[in-house]
Amino acid sequence: MFDLNLRPSASKIMLSRPIFVILTLLMFIPSMAQQLADTQERDLLRQTEVMFEYSGTLSSGDYAPLWLTSNRYGLASVEPQSLYERARAARDIHYDDGRKWRLGYGLDLALTFGHTRHLVLEQAYVEGAWKNLRLTVGARQQPLEMQNQELSSGAMTFGINARPIPQVRLDIDTLPFPGTRKWWRWNLRCSYGWKTDGGWQQEWVVPGTRYTSGTLYHEKSLHWIFGRPDVFPLTYEIGLNMAAEFGGISYNISTSRAEGSTFEHTSDLMAYWNALVCRGSDTTDGSDPNVEGNHVGSWVMQLKYHGARWQARAYWERFFEDHSMLTVQYGIRDMLIGAEVTLPRNPLLSSFVIEHLISTDQTGPIFHDPTPQLPERVAGVDDYYNNLNYGGWQNYGLTLGNPLLTSPLYNNAFGRAHSLRFYNNRVLAWHLGIAGDPSAEWHWRFLLSATRNWGTYEQPFTDRLHQTHLMAEATYRPRWAPGWTASLGLGLDQGDLIGNSVGGQITFCRRLSLKDD
Repeated sequence: MFDLNLRPSASKIMLSRPIFVILTLLMFIPSMAQQLADTQERDLLRQTEVMFEYSGTLSSGDYAPLWLTSNRYGLASVEPQSLYERARAARDIHYDDGRKWRLGYGLDLALTFGHTRHLVLEQAYVEGAWKNLRLTVGARQQPLEMQNQELSSGAMTFGINARPIPQVRLDIDTLPFPGTRKWWRWNLRCSYGWKTDGGWQQEWVVPGTRYTSGTLYHEKSLHWIFGRPDVFPLTYEIGLNMAAEFGGISYNISTSRAEGSTFEHTSDLMAYWNALVCRGSDTTDGSDPNVEGNHVGSWVMQLKYHGARWQARAYWERFFEDHSMLTVQYGIRDMLIGAEVTLPRNPLLSSFVIEHLISTDQTGPIFHDPTPQLPERVAGVDDYYNNLNYGGWQNYGLTLGNPLLTSPLYNNAFGRAHSLRFYNNRVLAWHLGIAGDPSAEWHWRFLLSATRNWGTYEQPFTDRLHQTHLMAEATYRPRWAPGWTASLGLGLDQGDLIGNSVGGQITFCRRLSLKDD
């Protein structure tokens, strides 16, 4: 739900956002609408899909099993008992494939129980495209870029674990470099938006602890793709993903570098530019300026085999929290590495994923700024997903990255209830995901993760903690009831990190297509 409960100084920041969005739409839509009016399918409502979904979770323990709630765009709750009713209407932009101008839109609402909010505006967006350019305005669920949506543990920077952040986003999709005959293509993305969880943060945190409001958001990425699968079945992709939180107001900040506990960060045009080029500084930096805002990112790579009957890919992601890991000067010790195989059609097994995640190094356990006595700076203790000014790499308490780094909503397990810090970001994990389609009516998947956890460098656990997360789910799509889907998931958590839990989740879904047959 969009958060309007802001302090007066933060509300000034918010006032310009609706105007900016409206002006963007007014500039973009008229030409697109004229192009679409010239097509035979003029009534866009006929191509709108309506979905109604009902889901409930019941479990033992302090939290529902992890894989019953994670990587669901923040709709499922970590609480042991929860439910939601959801209604969505959307038009897929791919209805217009083959045209120069394309249009998509969506509105997605949920009523919840046992959740961070009782009314959730999950998605509200309009997107339009012209040739290789695509503009999206609003909050939209974006899929994983390189990993299997239902079998992976998730990405490190741009995951699918938390609710989408409203933004204005421009994509340039698979544009070939001139003279390469499409053997070298690139994808480019840039967006600006704003986080809406400021009011929730203020209500949720323990009085006197850190929270932020009116936070601005920025992301960008550049990917290069080498190869042509229509000529040779192997392609290689390498990319850089970066994101930042900036602007807004930080409350209850404790630092020796700056006086006071409330800091209003710059939100003018220069702040937007600094977020783009990773420059500037914060008031809390004191005499040792860093970079304005909270910047994170990942280097990513994948090698993919495009077979006629089966496909396979290997992928790698290296997360970085600051400049110290943007290059390889401190070595490459932390990473997410995985492989996926999609098999020829058979009634037993359709695809499987195996991943290994390690985040224990973080450029080492020692950090200090230069001093007259020791002029050399040592850059370590990157403290993944945490930041001095902002409430960590999260939205409504769930990490925007990989859920195996424990989200703040689980902090009661560490005796730190209602704190926005990540108290467990040094993790070593193995993850397995498998799925099958025994028939056209049935689909199943199985997830298993085994983790070892050290806490953080600043506050390490007394002993290394182990945790196992397991889920088995079956989905039924009856032929005799087109559009209906029923899913039953069983989950198990076992270990000393977030405790033991056994639970079940049942989901019913009804889809109605308004497109003429």
